[in-house]
Amino acid sequence: MTDEDPTTSRSSGTVALFLQTAIEAIERLDRLPLSEESIDMRREAVALQAIFRSWDTRPPDPESRARAVSRVMDLHRGVEEYTARRDRG
Repeated sequence: MTDEDPTTSRSSGTVALFLQTAIEAIERLDRLPLSEESIDMRREAVALQAIFRSWDTRPPDPESRARAVSRVMDLHRGVEEYTARRDRG
């Protein structure tokens, strides 16, 4: 593909799942009181959301994909742990 070729959509179910995970993290964090930790996680979720949306037209190289997948898994785990800590009071 050259720079002159039209971009084509390359949506996949896994990319949609990664994107949905980032969106859900934002939604969960928005329902909680603000803290430095929640702000940092929300910022990460927004960044990942942009990354996964960009893959629709420009697929990542394998290394970038692996890094982003690892980041979204870490984010998901972090939001779960943060929510559990908040619920325990």
